[in-house]
Amino acid sequence: MQALVLTFVIPAISLIFAALFAAMWWQDRARRHVLAYAVSYAALATGVAVNIWIFGAVGPFGIVLYHLLSMGGLIALMWGVSRRVGQKIPMFAYLATVLLTSLVLSYAISHGESDAMRLAQNINSALLIALTAQNLWNAGPRSLADRALIWVLVLFAGFGFTRPLLTVFSDAIFGPGEAGAAILFAVHVLALAVLLTLQALALIATIIVDRMEEQRGQATIDLLSGLNMRAAFEADARIMLADAANKAVPVSLIVADIDHFKRINDGWGHAIGDIVISKVGTLIANTIRDQDVAGRIGGEEFCVLVWNCDGAAAAQLAERLRKAAAALNDADASSNLNITISLGVAQAQENENYPALFERADGYLYEAKNGGRNRVVADGEEIRRKERRMQPAEVVSIHG
Repeated sequence: MQALVLTFVIPAISLIFAALFAAMWWQDRARRHVLAYAVSYAALATGVAVNIWIFGAVGPFGIVLYHLLSMGGLIALMWGVSRRVGQKIPMFAYLATVLLTSLVLSYAISHGESDAMRLAQNINSALLIALTAQNLWNAGPRSLADRALIWVLVLFAGFGFTRPLLTVFSDAIFGPGEAGAAILFAVHVLALAVLLTLQALALIATIIVDRMEEQRGQATIDLLSGLNMRAAFEADARIMLADAANKAVPVSLIVADIDHFKRINDGWGHAIGDIVISKVGTLIANTIRDQDVAGRIGGEEFCVLVWNCDGAAAAQLAERLRKAAAALNDADASSNLNITISLGVAQAQENENYPALFERADGYLYEAKNGGRNRVVADGEEIRRKERRMQPAEVVSIHG
């Protein structure tokens, strides 16, 4: 009776978590990796049920089918975990190992090699779980939930690698005969139940953390421009400045402003003004690098803090932004709307904090606007030398 009850444990736990993951995916169907978790647990439940209740505990076809279903579930788990962190997996190679192991299982069963059967089955599953942990590790754990999941997967892989040994030495460990076999079966079932539960809880934790981070990101992103809001940008800027000071890396700040923006709103309406802000924000996001940070810090004012970039290179980036903004007018040649931006550029000085750096760059921005707009004003002697190679009145160097 006790053994019969234990046979329900794994399918019941797996079906509960499969339903839970399916419900979480249904709430946000863009998260296909969550659906993969549901498929993984459902496949395991189905495989155990097929093996135990349909074909019998020692039925050859049942064992092979159980292996295919459970390994398919593990591949679904690997795909989901890897997709979530942006890692790719060689799907066909893993499927090939599962099919190859199935052939080994069939051969071992037909020749009565029970030890070889257990070894092939458990090693295959342990390797897939270990590779899943490695993929997550290679992506770089981003939260405590990620690290917890890695450790659970490592424990799961360790269980798969050691399970054949427990079976081989079961008589010495748990005692001979049916009593020892019953204890071994109970240990296997309970260990697997605990590991499946811990794995599911860790996966759920990663889903919750991802949603929290997404909500936090939405709270700090300006929906109109797609860039950081002012508070988020300034927080990132302070971190970057401190990091640059520790690593002796140059950073520069670009402050940009859309020229005659009030005239755009008054002449074409606020809806067109919003479109202009969106276009400029998209332009900035598509021009800067991943290591740079950008934000919309006012109605029509933007900031870019450029990593590992001195004032001369930052001025060239600002000039590219200026020209690209002017080129936005070509997208709608029938409109009389004229989009231009003015920019100020300042390289961070030694021990200079963000407010002081912003004040200098913002001052250069006002120099650009007072000097006729649609131009870049930057500091530094190197800028003065390079401005001769640019168009007249486009880049101006001052305070050099």
